[in-house]
Amino acid sequence: MRSFVYEGIKEGKRVRGVARARDRGELFRKLRQEGIKPVRIEEKRERGFSLFRPRVSEEEVAFVLLQLWTLLSSGIPLTRALELVASQTENEVLAGALIQVKLSVERGESLAQAFRKTGVFPEFLSEMLGAVQRGENLEFVFKIAGEYLQKVAEFKSRVISSVTYPLVVILFSFVSLFVAVKFVVPRIASVLESFGKELPLITRLILLFSDVLTFFLLLVPVVFLVFRFRERFVSRETLHRLLLRVPVLGKLNLYFNLSRFARVLAMLLGVSVPLPEALRLAASSVSNEYLKRRLLDIVSELERGKSLSSLLRRIKEIPELFVNLVETGEASGELARMLELLADVYEKSAQRVINFWLRFIEPLSILIIGITVGIIALSVLLPLTEITSGLR
Repeated sequence: MRSFVYEGIKEGKRVRGVARARDRGELFRKLRQEGIKPVRIEEKRERGFSLFRPRVSEEEVAFVLLQLWTLLSSGIPLTRALELVASQTENEVLAGALIQVKLSVERGESLAQAFRKTGVFPEFLSEMLGAVQRGENLEFVFKIAGEYLQKVAEFKSRVISSVTYPLVVILFSFVSLFVAVKFVVPRIASVLESFGKELPLITRLILLFSDVLTFFLLLVPVVFLVFRFRERFVSRETLHRLLLRVPVLGKLNLYFNLSRFARVLAMLLGVSVPLPEALRLAASSVSNEYLKRRLLDIVSELERGKSLSSLLRRIKEIPELFVNLVETGEASGELARMLELLADVYEKSAQRVINFWLRFIEPLSILIIGITVGIIALSVLLPLTEITSGLR
């Protein structure tokens, strides 16, 4: 089966969507059976080897869901709301997914199944929609899911903006170091050697560093290939387990995932999804494969009646504070509220760790740059001094 992007006319209106079929002819017949007159059918190209694969961002999905909430709250029918939002969405993949949802609903499919089939929207949204279907809380589901994805997008944006400046400074410092070591110092050294002068020790060390740097540059393609196909040598679960043990990065990864896990679990419980199913979906939203596996492993025991806090306590990577607040929520009957609190706590904890290390890295990077510039300056000035003294 192949994926196709199509445009067509249905009841005098232009529609767009994404569908799967063996070939264009089969898709053409399917669309005509659905009352759509196709005007364009193109195969959706998948990039097999790319560092940056096109995808729909959390911010775009959040905006669409909040638009749906607004339109449904105003009394606009669901299918009309989907059509309106799709017509105003610039991202073609997302717009096509909304049209696909509309057509599926019109064929009598459940809303949860329609959203799940697109492969664009998060799975927890489909489960939340399955819990309410077309009830009075339908627009509320779009609201809380949209607000959650908006928070995720805002947090990512804050993190990226925080680390951009030091990363740019360090990057340009290494570029300057590379240019000086590979091009400037060797030329001055060759001039000095042509005068029969012995190179200063610091210049010889810089030239040795230049040779080492060249060697590592030759290894870059090998390192890239190893990184690209790392999962053929070591499983992703093992890599993510090791990541949790890396200082600073491991703590950040844990905090990010705990915040996401708690937030998704709280949302699902808020719309009356059963706890075992909510736990399974919340665990599936975790990006660390090792942590995800440990959380999924406890779902079956939760179904047998064990408490969530006692099962979480077995996972040594989960902090005691997290387990204690979950236990408090279970005892008080306010587990969803405690999970929301935990999501906020670990989101702020991650931001504090980032801010602390940024305050430490910025002066450290400036110090390293100063020392590097000083060493390069000496490696250049000392040979020049030797040359000028030899001309007297």
